[in-house]
Amino acid sequence: MDGQTLVDEPSLSTLIAAGQKVMHPMYRHVAFSLGREVPAEERHLRELWPIDVFRLHQLWRYR
Repeated sequence: MDGQTLVDEPSLSTLIAAGQKVMHPMYRHVAFSLGREVPAEERHLRELWPIDVFRLHQLWRYR
């Protein structure tokens, strides 16, 4: 399913969490495997993740 996600949209695997509002530890690896660019620094990735989760909720809300 993620392979069909548009490049300018967060991948659906972004929604996989390790706990409530906690990014899954494999998120970077999955994003890399899908050819997505992610911040090099862990801190920046952790800041970006909740924004991408919000964007996905907004994108899929009316689909």
